[in-house]
Amino acid sequence: MSSNSWFQIRERLKISLPSHVFSSLVESTSCFENDESLELSFPNTFTKESFEEKCLSPMRSALKDLALDKKRVSLSVLKPTIIRPEPSSISAVTLSPFDPKYTFETFVIGSSNQFAHAACQAVSKQPGQCYNPLFIFGRAGLGKTHLLRAIGYELHKNQNNLRILFLTSEAFTNELIQAIRVDRMREFREKYRMSCDVLLLDDIHFLAGKERTQEEFFYTFNYLHESRKQIVITSDRYPKDIQGLENRLQTRFEWGLVADVQPPEVETRVAILKNKADEQNINLPDEVAHYVASHVTSNIRELEGSLHRLQMHASLNGSAITLELAQQTLRDLVPRIRHELTPDGILKLVALTFGLKIADLKSDKRSRNLSEPRQICMYLLRKHLMMSLPEIGTFMGNRHHTTILHGVNEIIIRSKADPELESNISKIESLFH
Repeated sequence: MSSNSWFQIRERLKISLPSHVFSSLVESTSCFENDESLELSFPNTFTKESFEEKCLSPMRSALKDLALDKKRVSLSVLKPTIIRPEPSSISAVTLSPFDPKYTFETFVIGSSNQFAHAACQAVSKQPGQCYNPLFIFGRAGLGKTHLLRAIGYELHKNQNNLRILFLTSEAFTNELIQAIRVDRMREFREKYRMSCDVLLLDDIHFLAGKERTQEEFFYTFNYLHESRKQIVITSDRYPKDIQGLENRLQTRFEWGLVADVQPPEVETRVAILKNKADEQNINLPDEVAHYVASHVTSNIRELEGSLHRLQMHASLNGSAITLELAQQTLRDLVPRIRHELTPDGILKLVALTFGLKIADLKSDKRSRNLSEPRQICMYLLRKHLMMSLPEIGTFMGNRHHTTILHGVNEIIIRSKADPELESNISKIESLFH
């Protein structure tokens, strides 16, 4: 019998099915037919099951209308034959050349990100074999895209025969829209399914509310996953917290491993600042790094922005980066959160203001950058809490009461002649309630 039967059925389905269902499930389906049967072949089980759910009943109706209802219909899954193109034919979004700035070696590890970092390293060593998909989530500016690029860099370096696609979800959406507009869906699917070994997709939450794009990505995901191709996705929130994202996608994102990236703790922030300063040949004193890290707590991009701001001011003034410059330049970063007027509250706020560790204020260290903040603590404890000198001495690391008396008097005398010291004390006092 002529192959016109399948053509006629397709035309009927094109009218009866939603356009996105037809383009995803019918348009790319291959059919072998003879006088007795129609044999439909699908690239994977997910596509076959979706066809059965959404298209089989309308297809049987079309067969009946065309007086072909005596034909036997069979559905089967074919093992995909993947033809590896020459490197020159790989799409421009392939991660090549790679930026050595974004590698596992340049990623600063801390307790806030070590789990995600380890998972990404595992994926880069065995793509498609462990943690597939790998879903990384966390607030903006915490290093998710760095990890995504690091995976691509490592794979390209050690397994350069792999075809790696890295792009944002917005780029995926725009490319899909363009493919639909110019009737190039077959090429679009070839690129993201048949010609992709590793898909690194950034900001998947961008797909929320975009039903047509979600539909297409659903079948792309299924094809790649069943073909054991590695998928790594990032988002600013946990899969089930992405409103407007289909439940079937949320569920699939949890099939592998979900790893979160939290805001870095102060020690990691200091390490990040020092690394960035070294990369850019900026002389950043430790006390300044601690000060900035203590006040910029939200994300890594703001840390970098603060470093650039400091460098710019130092360059314009023809001076070195100092704690005084940092306090002046970044004064708008001083916290406005009210603190309890308690011994611990005073100690914590003084440490935060000067970019120091609480333990250092109580320690026996005698460095210049510690002596003044330590004496300010003594002064504030005496002035506001009326603590006795021995009580302050015990609280401040078992110091003798004469040391406390000297420290309090030193601040009283110096603050009268030093406007900057008096201003620092006033700022600290204004943050107590």
